Amino acid sequence: MPGTAGKAGSALRTSGYRLTRQRQLVWDTIRRTRRHLSADEIGAALRRQQQAVDMATVYRSLDVLQRLGLIQSSRLAERQYFEVAEPGEHYHLVCDECGRANHIEGEDLAPVLQHITDAHRFVVKSADLIVHGLCDKCQEKLGR
Repeated sequence: MPGTAGKAGSALRTSGYRLTRQRQLVWDTIRRTRRHLSADEIGAALRRQQQAVDMATVYRSLDVLQRLGLIQSSRLAERQYFEVAEPGEHYHLVCDECGRANHIEGEDLAPVLQHITDAHRFVVKSADLIVHGLCDKCQEKLGR
């Protein structure tokens, strides 16, 4: 397929999946946007590009891409969002005013995770942390 994003195509073929046009479109939308997108936002972006991809196909494509580790999802502000999977842990700061989500790197929280392991004899396999509050721009706008 011309214009194939090599990483997705390789991961799909290695795992026995075909690189369909729809999977490629979903992958390209997430990869190009480089921010958190809901399934509805991905569908809307595809419609704006005049691509006929129904929402069931978007959801199936997201499921496959996530199972292969190409994308990851986070539940932010009561919705499921998808982004390109990056190496290493990262967590989210979500502004309750504008909805913007920023990342903080996993190294920042390593002492907390180590404390959980040490104090509670609990082996952390993964962590999903979302901190809600107000971003600097919304604080300024609200005079705080």
